[in-house]
Amino acid sequence: MRETGTVIRLCGGRAAIRIESPAPEVCRSCRACQAIGPDRSGFVLWVDADDLAAHPVQEGDQVTIDVALPSPWRAILLVFVVPLAALLTGLVLGSQWTALQRWTGLGPQGAGLVGGGVLIALAFVVVWMGERRFEKRHRPRVVEVKRPA
Repeated sequence: MRETGTVIRLCGGRAAIRIESPAPEVCRSCRACQAIGPDRSGFVLWVDADDLAAHPVQEGDQVTIDVALPSPWRAILLVFVVPLAALLTGLVLGSQWTALQRWTGLGPQGAGLVGGGVLIALAFVVVWMGERRFEKRHRPRVVEVKRPA
């Protein structure tokens, strides 16, 4: 997705860019911004120093940025399917694993809950780490800079 904005702040090798459109093109059908609050002055994206070396900017510059959009199916998979599968797997394995039942001193249901809790916690850690990797690879990039006259 490409959007146009204005550099509003430079800080520590990063630039804050305010997107001027009422809502970025991909967000117009979402309407999630209505839940954010009454401030409709635009969205702010931060661009890192690695990208700014190729396209140096100053405060007040008009820039065009390219933002990679994740697949909504990927988000559904990471947020719902992976944790649910981990929870169910933990419940089944915990309730069938007699060593865990003896170690915890719980019956099959209690051991199933422990197993489900452990696996869902691990699933959320894996999803969080994967999301951080995705975020690092798909940061907003400046593709064009227009200096004010």
